[in-house]
Amino acid sequence: MAKKLTQIEIEKLEFVHFERIRYYFLDNLQDILKGLHSRLEIKNDWYPQFISTKSNVASDLEMGAERIFHYVFSQGMKHPNSSPIGADLMYETFDSFIHIDIKTISESNWGDYKGKIAVQPNQTSYPLSKYGLSPNLPTYYSKIFEKHGKKYNKPTLTYFIYALHKHASKEIYSMLLVCMPNGELYNVYGDKILHAGKTKNSVRYAFKEEPRFVLLSSEREVFRVEFLIKSKNYTQRELIGVPEEKHKIPVWVEI
Repeated sequence: MAKKLTQIEIEKLEFVHFERIRYYFLDNLQDILKGLHSRLEIKNDWYPQFISTKSNVASDLEMGAERIFHYVFSQGMKHPNSSPIGADLMYETFDSFIHIDIKTISESNWGDYKGKIAVQPNQTSYPLSKYGLSPNLPTYYSKIFEKHGKKYNKPTLTYFIYALHKHASKEIYSMLLVCMPNGELYNVYGDKILHAGKTKNSVRYAFKEEPRFVLLSSEREVFRVEFLIKSKNYTQRELIGVPEEKHKIPVWVEI
């Protein structure tokens, strides 16, 4: 019979793949930026139609960013999964099922961006009962892997790439990599990391309430959120609502 990982083993796996995603991003940074900016080369061909069906606060990167990141991550993660229940991108590794959702928001909704992410039940295994919802992802899948001669079920790992950008422009204020805890970690993080969404049946992951891997941070701080890109013109507090004096969030590329 397959075993379950301990809570700290789950956090270790979450962090291992967090670093893996970060590596793919940074190793392909110029291609990612080129891809994100490519929409502007043909802006006159799509913008009138876009603005006629969307408000001027809508992110014009929302759909296209998924295509760019699918291309980048598929080069390193060789086993996409076709499950109809999951995030934008879903991959199977030898020890996990990885869900990556791409979130983009324009500067007109900056207040919504600060330290929280809108989460759908199909994107998380974390209990959402505080808001009368249930996650649609299991904490573990039925497939197994072996470690040290023992069999374990593969856990669900959830990540977000979260971009704040200027509408219909090349300017990116920040791009975050965020890991939402697996549901087996509920008694570590509780309901404090959940905030109400804009609508009745929605919820937000408030990573600003606890931006660290709690169990891994007993000796040194290890963060569930990092700036892949950060504008030097704005402070951490202005971008995500977390004071620098409380937690200094890692920054990889400053522009």
